[in-house]
Amino acid sequence: MKTYPPDKIRNVAVIGSGGTGKTSLCEALLFKAGAISRLGKVDDGNSTSDYDSEEIKRKNSIHTSLLAFEYDEHKINLLDTPGYIDFVGEVYAALSVVEGVIVVVDAVSGVGVGLDTIWGEVNRLDIPKIVVINKLDKNQADYAAKVEEVRKKLGKDCVPVQMPIGKEAGFSGIYNLLKPDGVPEEMKSDYETFREMLIEGTAEVDERILNDFMENKPIPEEEIIEAIHKGIEENHVTPILCTSATKEIGIKELIDEIDYFLPGAQHNKLAKNNGLAATVFKTTIEPHVGELSFIRLFSGEIKPSSSVMNISKGKEERIGQISTLRGKAKIDLPAITAGDIAVLPKLKITHTGDTLGDKTGSELPKTVYPEPVASLSVKPKSKADQEKMALGLSAFMNEDPTFKMHYDPETKETVIYGMGDIHLEIILHRLKERYGVEVETGAPRIPYKETIKGRAKGQGKYKKQTGGRGQYGDTWIEIEPLPRGKGFEFVDKVVGGAIPRNYIPSVEKGIREAMGVGVIAGYPVVDLKVTLFDGSYHEVDSSDMAFKIAASMGFKKVFTEAVPTLLEPIVDITVYAPPEFIGDVTGDLNKRRGRITTIESDKVVAKVPLGELTKYATDLRSFTHGRGTYTFRFSHYEEVPAGTKDKLVAAYTKLKEEGGLLHEK
Repeated sequence: MKTYPPDKIRNVAVIGSGGTGKTSLCEALLFKAGAISRLGKVDDGNSTSDYDSEEIKRKNSIHTSLLAFEYDEHKINLLDTPGYIDFVGEVYAALSVVEGVIVVVDAVSGVGVGLDTIWGEVNRLDIPKIVVINKLDKNQADYAAKVEEVRKKLGKDCVPVQMPIGKEAGFSGIYNLLKPDGVPEEMKSDYETFREMLIEGTAEVDERILNDFMENKPIPEEEIIEAIHKGIEENHVTPILCTSATKEIGIKELIDEIDYFLPGAQHNKLAKNNGLAATVFKTTIEPHVGELSFIRLFSGEIKPSSSVMNISKGKEERIGQISTLRGKAKIDLPAITAGDIAVLPKLKITHTGDTLGDKTGSELPKTVYPEPVASLSVKPKSKADQEKMALGLSAFMNEDPTFKMHYDPETKETVIYGMGDIHLEIILHRLKERYGVEVETGAPRIPYKETIKGRAKGQGKYKKQTGGRGQYGDTWIEIEPLPRGKGFEFVDKVVGGAIPRNYIPSVEKGIREAMGVGVIAGYPVVDLKVTLFDGSYHEVDSSDMAFKIAASMGFKKVFTEAVPTLLEPIVDITVYAPPEFIGDVTGDLNKRRGRITTIESDKVVAKVPLGELTKYATDLRSFTHGRGTYTFRFSHYEEVPAGTKDKLVAAYTKLKEEGGLLHEK
């Protein structure tokens, strides 16, 4: 494949909800352009985009595919993105490197789940777009109804420039609304409705059209086309087209509109850089190939067997082969030129989000991804796989910015975070497939704490005689609560040498160790003051070990007498949802013991116990039909209600009786 100048390159992300036919549409575009010789099908598992084994099995896209093809002296880089919100990170990555977007809407089900979130990101990035209403050949397909829905949910700047000829199984072609003549009689009513929407939309950006429209004058086709061009460029007009991908209706026209209406790569705001500037927007590992880095070049040129600077790492990176992809098919390139998207294999130090450039270049802005909302605790089924598990999960973090891994020292567990249950399921499948590691999973433990509400004092004494030298340690301590968040304070008030000074650190150490696994429910102890005020020792049998054990015994005994209680983590949560779901969001948070602090038309802010948010991501998507999202952050600790405390204590007691451990040391 030859190289192209930026004005002849179209970088286009294909987005939409799951099941709208994005992959089938991309397949039809490739076939119509002559880039592939046969039309693959998602259901048959032979589409160009969905070549991953999991995609074939699920019949859904789970990663973004690069589909490069040539058409009419242009190069088009399609990025076919997943439709399910679990893989929204793939969509965000694609949006960061394109100048145009095709939004696919199902002609039967309409604007689907999760599109609100992605549409908001498209508008935030100010990317020109086209809406395609697909599957117009299906039963109950209704173009007029879907145009109205698109305009209601995505904005009045969405205007039809085409209309279908025929309905459902009779859908046989499209009519261009820019043509003023030759409208079939049976289509005239719909034509007038859609034509008026088109004129009103273009009149917003062109005063000539507005004036002619107000005076009922004929409006020249070239003026409308010019206004559409201007409106798309300024993001004030979004054309609506119609297709059937599987019947290849409207596909040739869509390719022409991509060429004609969507801007070239030279219009990217980052294209003004001097020298070399590129970003790695995606990294993946392909079987028998290794790591592939997907790169968008904004300015300059990269040739095979050259060196560039990884500005993010401050180190030089050697470039080997340069290619583009059409699904899994690799096509070699003589170079990457400004505006193009390509793939670099086996880079040594470069990962997703890194900037490549000249030695004097600066780092490009990084994509801001949504925070992961689903979590699982994981541990390998075989302890020997612990290191391999950590290695694999770390590699996945380099590939996928929406995947996180964290070892929690408080709960002694590895927790993984993703955008949803399916996202994490795919991660664990890849862990087994690539690294041979199987894991046990569970809900992450909530980091409860133990503390006290009263004062108590008592003795901890350890005395053991085994025939030779014995063990002897004797401590008297008092414990009292500290204000929330103050942690732990140890005070030595021993006088008169009751305990020799060299044993005092062992007393504190014994108390700290006892606090690590609490007394009533096995959770760490916080926010208390321990005062060592007396004790005794034996000149021969006393030792550091004896005093450490004595202090631990004394602490556990006295703790139970100081009105112990449990604390739970409280988080600040912000939930975003369309106005019609705000009542459901508020009611659900109330059921989770949430305290609502703010309610707006599309947002609810509350303080909620972390323990009440298990599986919240799944539940929220369910009752908001996939249109709700949320973020949260830790706020503070509060005492748990009596009922919750009783359940936690009972669970710990039962586990001890069965010989288990609730919290591993």
